[in-house]
Amino acid sequence: QLNIKDPVTVPAGRELAGSTSKSVTETIRIALEKARVDRETEIEERIAKMNAIVCSIRERLPPEFKCRTSKGLMDELYDEDGLPI
Repeated sequence: QLNIKDPVTVPAGRELAGSTSKSVTETIRIALEKARVDRETEIEERIAKMNAIVCSIRERLPPEFKCRTSKGLMDELYDEDGLPI
């Protein structure tokens, strides 16, 4: 159950519903679905941008750092007690 009591949202929902010849419930459902899809698209675009940055960094790595894990690199910097070498 959803009960909207916001004085701005209720008239806006009714106005949009009236202009589309749909019920208020259907109009809100469609708006929420669109917002969900828009949010998922935004997240996918951000992930794609981050992946592009990671690829760019990988391409610029010196050969001695390629195909190495972060654990392997950390093991070279710290001893078995976690102190810097």
